[in-house]
Amino acid sequence: MTDILGVQAVRSCTGFTVRLEAGVLYLTFNRPDIGNAIASGAIPELGAIFTAAAEAPDVRVLLMRAEGAAFCVGGDVKGFAQTIDQSAEDRYADYHARMDRARVQMEAYIALPMPIVVACQGAVAGAAVAYVCGADIALAEPGARFVFPHQRLGLPPDGGLSYLLPRAVGVRKAIELALTAASIDAAEAMRIGIVSRIVETDALQDEALKVARRLADAPRGSVRRALRLLKQSLESTPTDQLSAERDAVAESVADADFEEGVRAFIEKRRPSFPSTR
Repeated sequence: MTDILGVQAVRSCTGFTVRLEAGVLYLTFNRPDIGNAIASGAIPELGAIFTAAAEAPDVRVLLMRAEGAAFCVGGDVKGFAQTIDQSAEDRYADYHARMDRARVQMEAYIALPMPIVVACQGAVAGAAVAYVCGADIALAEPGARFVFPHQRLGLPPDGGLSYLLPRAVGVRKAIELALTAASIDAAEAMRIGIVSRIVETDALQDEALKVARRLADAPRGSVRRALRLLKQSLESTPTDQLSAERDAVAESVADADFEEGVRAFIEKRRPSFPSTR
């Protein structure tokens, strides 16, 4: 575990780096010369990072960002081109296996129990939009552009986009975006719910880090319980949801963080939650 996520350690993977510091796991795409396109070989590595992060008590927030002008242009289309000379049967088998690897990776991303913050600049295309839709707080610069190119390649949405996009914008809007191969700006992405907030370009990375650090300093248990409650709410009955709230509150008041929060409030000071030390 520590060889991947040890504090202050940096690990270079296929197209991204990972660093853990003060509870914030920084995942940075680092192939700016090709728009941070995700190589096929990066998918299992990303899945392994997400799985490891979910089990690491010292990871309190995931911050996804990118070097260069673009956040991520999605899959490596040039890599796709190398497969078009295969027979239809071979391509089917190849991509069936690829999509299984992508499924495992995205299941691990969706299952992350800690807050996810994403900072988007430039192009955000294809499967990369799924990372934004699956984030809890998504910041974008004014010039960011969200592109849904699948149909132009003769493909349906992939990389978890068909699951996460309707949950962010609604089914009808998701259908429009996917079936028209839409390209929308940051303002429209915020209006329909893909983006949480627009931040000026020169302040984007600092603001994303500020948000991530704020969440890393929050009481770990209550943050994770709040995330779980809110994410399950649309698929719960009122009775089930209220029962889940009861259990989450009861669990939270049994934490030392609750004691510290109440004492700090009464003493009119900033709390120092035990779970963040």
